[in-house]
Amino acid sequence: MRTRAKGVHMAIEDPPTIPDATLPRTAPGSPARDRSDRAPRRLLGTAALTDAFDPRSNSVNALRLILAGLVLLSHTIKFTGAEDPISAITGGPDMGTMAVDGFFALSGFLIVSSYLNSASTGRYLWRRCLRILPGFWVCLLVTAFVLLPIAQLLEFGTFAGFPLAGDQSVLSYITHNAALFIRQFEVPGLLGGEAINGSLYTLFYEFACYLGVAVLGAVGLLRRRAWPLLVVTALVWLFAISELLTGAAVTSRSTTLDIALRFGLMFLAGAVAQRLAHRVPMGMVGGAIAVVVLLQAVVLASLAGTDPASTLVYLVIAPPAVAYLVLLAGASPRLRRIGARRDLSYGLYVYAWPVQALLLLVGAALWPVVVYGAVSLALALLLAWASWTWIEAPALRLKSWSPW
Repeated sequence: MRTRAKGVHMAIEDPPTIPDATLPRTAPGSPARDRSDRAPRRLLGTAALTDAFDPRSNSVNALRLILAGLVLLSHTIKFTGAEDPISAITGGPDMGTMAVDGFFALSGFLIVSSYLNSASTGRYLWRRCLRILPGFWVCLLVTAFVLLPIAQLLEFGTFAGFPLAGDQSVLSYITHNAALFIRQFEVPGLLGGEAINGSLYTLFYEFACYLGVAVLGAVGLLRRRAWPLLVVTALVWLFAISELLTGAAVTSRSTTLDIALRFGLMFLAGAVAQRLAHRVPMGMVGGAIAVVVLLQAVVLASLAGTDPASTLVYLVIAPPAVAYLVLLAGASPRLRRIGARRDLSYGLYVYAWPVQALLLLVGAALWPVVVYGAVSLALALLLAWASWTWIEAPALRLKSWSPW
């Protein structure tokens, strides 16, 4: 089983782990819409994003579930020794990573909405912590004390020698990773020494984006004007261009910064869409343009060769197109019933990898890919249902709790 912490991906919440933010009919802090706002809508024959996205009737939860499923599919292909079909074309970005890109773009839109709808920065942060941390911590515990003991039995037929304590042990796997930044990916002696859950690393960058929104909001650069967010986005985009021109002179020295640049650009694309929602026309014409831009990004990334050039070319072009497409899909009410009562996308994302790793121990690498993927999906969804029912939903009921 080949794994690479940065290379085998996936969200959201929102993937991963995208919270339950809402978007008002007129975005808070947005200027009143006038006739000039209707010009791009007349041109494309459609409504602005503000009008197209109904916070009470949309397909966001269904979209997140689909994106998590794409991550699982990408891992299924890789775990069986095959190459991700997208990375085979681009030489860099793969299907799983592009699905995570969608998570982050959607998250940028929803998280900025969440902040603008929060009474205070503290209340916003409390809700974001409730959405991401309880499910994450329980996932660490379930992995350490349920899934890894099962792996020990499957591999060795006995609990003797189970690495419970000590350096690089099961317990250190919990303590080293509890702060969201994944510092220990493996427990030597289990799962062939491979990563236990290579998906969890994205959650740190998700939460870092939450904190970035909180900082901008706390200093008054988010609610009243859109230009501060545009300036931040432009600076990050220019940094990506400079990295492309210099051969990743800075990000090549830091994996953390390299990953932050990718997901940060995607998140900012969604955030900008939220702040300019009254001016962004949504419709099939815009969707077609976004598809063309995204295909152009993929083609140019493939022509750039291998990483880091291929990924940087993709990042310079793709984020606005990714954000537009996920928001166009999410705004549709057609799949509004999927996930309306139980949002299983986060649980699917955080449990899919260890489930698939366990199945490899019983010979899943030799199964047909369809069978391996279907069994993985069924088991991961079962754990996701348990996570939502007993951990995530009860935690979210505390959103309005105050100690006083």
